[in-house]
Amino acid sequence: MAIDQIVKPDVLFTESPASWNTRYVTPEGFVCQLTIRGESGKDLLERADTALTFLLAHGYFPCDNNNNHYRGTGSKWCPIHQCEIKRREKDGKTWYSHKTDVGGWCRGKLQKEGGTHD
Repeated sequence: MAIDQIVKPDVLFTESPASWNTRYVTPEGFVCQLTIRGESGKDLLERADTALTFLLAHGYFPCDNNNNHYRGTGSKWCPIHQCEIKRREKDGKTWYSHKTDVGGWCRGKLQKEGGTHD
C-alpha cells in the first residue's frame, strides 16, 4: 500500500508586520469592518489616513465595539432612522433613544429575535 506524502511549501503564510482595523457604518446602516495591512507603521498610517478620508467624505461614520454609532462630533446616531439619538437617564440607568415618526421609541439597534427594531 502506497502512502501519499504531504508536500509542505518552503515558505509558510505569514501575517503582515502591521495591520489597522476600523469599524464603520454605511449611510444605509450596515456595520462593516475594514482591515488594512502594511509593511511598516508609517506605510500603514498613511494608508489608514487615506481610508478614513474616503469613508468620511462618502457619508460613512464610525461605531464602537458595542455597535454604538457616532456621527460628526461624537453624538450618537441611529443607523435605522438616520437621526441623532439623545442620552437619557433614569433610576441610575443610562440609554440612548429618539422618538419615531409613529410615536414610539427607538434605541438605534435591531432586535435580536427578529422584527424591525426596539
